[in-house]
Amino acid sequence: MQSITARKLRPEYGPVAILWSDTKPDDALQMKPNARGCIMPFFAQVAMKGKTAVFDRETYGCPGAYAGLGFGNAYYDAFGGAGIEFMAAFFVKGAQSSSDPDAYCATVRHIPKSEQAKFMQGERLHKNTEKAKRFMTDDLPITDIAERYVIITPLNKVKPEERPVVVVFIANPLQVTGLVTLVGAVRDGTDPVRVPPMAACQQIGAFVYDEAKREHPRAVLGYTDLAARETVGRGLPENVFTFAVPFSLFLEMEAEATDGVFDGPIWKGLAGCD
Repeated sequence: MQSITARKLRPEYGPVAILWSDTKPDDALQMKPNARGCIMPFFAQVAMKGKTAVFDRETYGCPGAYAGLGFGNAYYDAFGGAGIEFMAAFFVKGAQSSSDPDAYCATVRHIPKSEQAKFMQGERLHKNTEKAKRFMTDDLPITDIAERYVIITPLNKVKPEERPVVVVFIANPLQVTGLVTLVGAVRDGTDPVRVPPMAACQQIGAFVYDEAKREHPRAVLGYTDLAARETVGRGLPENVFTFAVPFSLFLEMEAEATDGVFDGPIWKGLAGCD
């Protein structure tokens, strides 16, 4: 599957597609069952090296990615049942924010030593544990897909008969500007792009799935996740963001891109196009 938007945007790396399927692709990258880790390095290999990655309910990396990929909500049973209370403290200031610091520290001791300092001090994503709990139980859009696998693959590998759920552009600041302009051209109102300050995997998955359920879905700007940037490192260029759209919005963008913002003199001048 080719993209008019990508051809005119000319990003360094091509768009990535997310699909749901009951069929596992051959030669796909996949985590070991029940292994802990971040899925974004897998995304980086798809984006930069043209690989394909696959995930299921045993190979998802962490509770945040379980929700991000669309397998439901794993926060309640996270870290051997430590669950919402433990995760809420982690999302704030770690042991300092826990209502039971001894229990919190006991759970941390079972985490690999290389990550223990991060868990002890917390990710500091929320101002207090009440807000963190509300995020996990109410604010985070949860999808529990019927299919077995979530596949992340280059858009140009998607077959004509396949329909992605999400298309993700990997864009630098100028390209994000162009994409925001393009989406703004096809979407009524003044808020065509959603920017949830959450996990990078949720910014390309859960929040985009949520938008796909709407009559007029928005784009989701992502890779604003400090932890993901630390984990991925040079796996992705430091000056890029993800710009993820439901497939229905992608089709609207494609129609507009045939003669839209990327064909105007301002874009051509800024982007150095002929």
